[in-house]
Amino acid sequence: MPLDPYFDEMLRAKRVDTFAGVRAQIVDVVRDILPFAVLPAPSGPTPPSASATFLFGADSVGNPSAAPKTARAAAPSTPTGAPTDAPIDRDAQRAREREKKALRKTAAWKYRNAQKWDTKLYNKVGWPAPELASDDHTVVVPGYPDVRVRIYRPDAAAARIPAVITFFGGSFQLGGIDWTSVDASYRLRTRDSGVAHVAVDYSRAPEWRYPTPVEQGYATLAWLVEHADELGIDAARIAINGTSAGGNIAAATALMNRDRMNHPLALQLLEVPVTDLTGSHIDLAPIRAMGIPTFLARRELTSVPQTYLGDRSRDRERYASPLLADDLSGLPPAYVFTSEYDALRADGQAYAAALRRAGVEAHAVQYQGANHEAAMFTAVVPLARRWHHDAVAVLRTLHDADAAGEPQGRTPLGRAQMHRKVR
Repeated sequence: MPLDPYFDEMLRAKRVDTFAGVRAQIVDVVRDILPFAVLPAPSGPTPPSASATFLFGADSVGNPSAAPKTARAAAPSTPTGAPTDAPIDRDAQRAREREKKALRKTAAWKYRNAQKWDTKLYNKVGWPAPELASDDHTVVVPGYPDVRVRIYRPDAAAARIPAVITFFGGSFQLGGIDWTSVDASYRLRTRDSGVAHVAVDYSRAPEWRYPTPVEQGYATLAWLVEHADELGIDAARIAINGTSAGGNIAAATALMNRDRMNHPLALQLLEVPVTDLTGSHIDLAPIRAMGIPTFLARRELTSVPQTYLGDRSRDRERYASPLLADDLSGLPPAYVFTSEYDALRADGQAYAAALRRAGVEAHAVQYQGANHEAAMFTAVVPLARRWHHDAVAVLRTLHDADAAGEPQGRTPLGRAQMHRKVR
């Protein structure tokens, strides 16, 4: 079916911003070649490319100026009587422009810029985050950086409650548990499911590459099981969840757990996951349908795995590409959510199918008219609210005595609903 009207209008606005970004790059090149050329300098934060939010979980890198029907402030005019013929120090102007250009190339600047966009966008399109009790902990990861985890706790919680270990998206490079959209999602799901969310602030590329986030995920699971009693968590009712790049880490963590200590995992909820970093299951049809130039998509598809892996020869390892693992048996039941307008949709579908072939209970749902980042738009898009309620329904099964089984013979969303496309 067609892309949801809200996302379609947003995409049109993003195209305008993309062309503006290309123009700014051309201006920079001309300035370098012709240092005495007088050209307008770009101003304001730099929005991400139109393809960035649709590939590998740059979920939180939205462009709030692209949200439909949002008024934009006009540029201030020159005050009356202000001098207009003051001499311009061209050398100083060019020096300032070179400094700004160099700053925009740093990873720290890009990260801060993306986080600002995330906050502005979510405040326009997402549900307000509820106030909940939360506490931060540091988990020691042998041979790798320690990792911060945050436990969100539901109100009026029982003495021992179920928990889900969760990983945010962001192309393995962006995102974090302090980002507005990430924090709000965990708070909302904790409140509505009654399940504690253990958010892993895993190390990001390129500073820390594969398999660092997976090792941190596994260490978090082992730590949670070991300290379950003092944390008020039921060690027999722990799940794992991840979105996009975080879905890759969640699936890999489940595999690593099976291969090592095999701590009990009740289920895995994987949302728009990337499961094959070789790119063999990438589907460019949705990209073309949205009118995004495929060269932009291919550039993203090449750069993200390269940045995360460092060495592309490792892209077939099972903890990098869970879909390519020789053996997927013995994994917890899986619920895989995908979007119709997402280049990663085949990754999720293929992983669910591979799990079934290995004898693992797996359920696949595709949301029609949705793009890669659809789930965060709860305040403005009905299908995003459906997505939230479906995820909550899956998590609520952890309250059952037999969390890994089907309550009263039904899946969380109903037997007839779980192998379908959602409109």
